[in-house]
Amino acid sequence: MHTTAVVTLFSVLLVVLVAGQNRNCDELTRRCERCVETLNNAADRNLPVLNQECRTKTRNNWRWRNVGRCELTRLNCLGSNRRMNCNDIAELAGMDRIN
Repeated sequence: MHTTAVVTLFSVLLVVLVAGQNRNCDELTRRCERCVETLNNAADRNLPVLNQECRTKTRNNWRWRNVGRCELTRLNCLGSNRRMNCNDIAELAGMDRIN
């Protein structure tokens, strides 16, 4: 019975930690958006070079849509255990897969 309580407590702690990380990614995105508004250069906000490169690299697998700096920051936070190449970005961003 004591083992069940320990396992339950550990499970609850794990769920809380994972949920807390997601909220931190959301907070990071909100802070990024406030900061990015102050940037005068649209290329710094919209990342055209990254978007063009990833569109070219993933054209056979993903229907690429442009991602901005803050969305990319959020995706990097969520995908902290990945390499975060163009395919990983597309998957985490929920882009449409091409058959």
